[in-house]
Amino acid sequence: MIKAILFDMDGVIVDTLHYHYLAWDRMFQEFGGRVSKHTVLLHEGRNSREIIPILMKEAGVYLPDDQWDEFIDKKRKYYRSIVQVNYFPKVFEVITELRNRGLKTALVTASARKNMEKSIPADKQRLFNAILTAEDFTNAKPNPEPYLKAQQILNVELNECVVVENAPLGIESAKNAGMICIAVETTLGREFLTQADFIINCVEELLGFFPALKA
Repeated sequence: MIKAILFDMDGVIVDTLHYHYLAWDRMFQEFGGRVSKHTVLLHEGRNSREIIPILMKEAGVYLPDDQWDEFIDKKRKYYRSIVQVNYFPKVFEVITELRNRGLKTALVTASARKNMEKSIPADKQRLFNAILTAEDFTNAKPNPEPYLKAQQILNVELNECVVVENAPLGIESAKNAGMICIAVETTLGREFLTQADFIINCVEELLGFFPALKA
């Protein structure tokens, strides 16, 4: 029986990934390079220190390791200065209904806690039994650690968890953790989500779909 739903944040709950792309691109423009939105979307879920080498290669820019932390901090601050937080349709109503059906919920994101707090107001944070951000784990997605830590906090078994993701690395993280994964087609096409157990068009479909998982 499924007892817990674990949600990614960017691209599942909040439609903010475009602003993450704009922030990364702005930072690399300062060094004479550019990055593509597609690359940012494909690598969503990695921690920032893992993304930087990938983006440096694409942008043709070299940054010494000792500058990375400052670069990341500036990127995050710029992101928070430009982001316009828009939620996917009825996402909080869906989470509320899942809780009403007796399910535990967790938010599991590679974003920094300050970014999460910018995206999810305090009253909506209370919809989650656990919230994990970049500061809460050593290994980011596709490592299973983020979802395994959430599972342990919720005190449920691996086979009692369903993960809702939108990106290949998040799906891989869920599957590496031994969990069922439902991918929502919000930021990438289905051809990038094939490792998921199920693919849906929008979060609203969870309510009609979910009883089938419990049967």
